[in-house]
Amino acid sequence: MKRSVFASIALFAGVAAMALAHYVVAPVVYAAVATCRWLKDFALDAFKVVGGSGEGMGRPALVRLVQAKAFVLRLAKRERPELTGSWRMCPST
Repeated sequence: MKRSVFASIALFAGVAAMALAHYVVAPVVYAAVATCRWLKDFALDAFKVVGGSGEGMGRPALVRLVQAKAFVLRLAKRERPELTGSWRMCPST
């Protein structure tokens, strides 16, 4: 009997300690997260203002066209399997 009462009191004390820790720590964590998000948004906005519209602005259009042509040529040159009449997607047929 004493053991179960002690376990109940210990469990209650542990839950109370965890609740108190959450009550104390949660506002600090929320404030830190909000500050980090604000700093990230501020930095991203500054980069957008300085860098223009962002995506692909660092490369000239000619470089992008050459890369696209090289990609298409690689696709055209790749080896493709030769399909025969006995080849099927499903082995059960």
